[in-house]
Amino acid sequence: MKKFQKSLNLTMAVVCVLGFCFLLMLIFAPRVFTTYCEAAHKSENALRSLIGVFYACSPSAFVTLLYIFKFTNNLKKGEVFTQQTVKYLKILSYACLSVVPLSLPLCYFFLAGFPIPASAAFMWLFLRVLINAFEIGNEIKNENDLTV
Repeated sequence: MKKFQKSLNLTMAVVCVLGFCFLLMLIFAPRVFTTYCEAAHKSENALRSLIGVFYACSPSAFVTLLYIFKFTNNLKKGEVFTQQTVKYLKILSYACLSVVPLSLPLCYFFLAGFPIPASAAFMWLFLRVLINAFEIGNEIKNENDLTV
């Protein structure tokens, strides 16, 4: 159990670090992307697409970081198979799904951008399966709680 707590603490720390990096990128993204596009000899349209997709996907990224933190916090409290946990997983799945259409314009300018919508779609699918497993676990837990 002690190893489990260490893993959860590490996960929460990583989410906090990623949240800080995300905040920095919100501030410095235009400068970073301009430098990248100049070095890669990309057009002005490619730069606009990169910046636009980044900021369009930013709310989904924020929601993802927030709800991973909340989900992990629930696990720390021992609240695994609850409706709250299922709700967090559903919100995470919708955040992943929202990235798919938002990031597709990037694929027109950057072939290397294709893994973004593809991985978001696979993550959505994985989370849907996980949600079903947690809902079944929640039902079993509720049935066992009623058993005397």
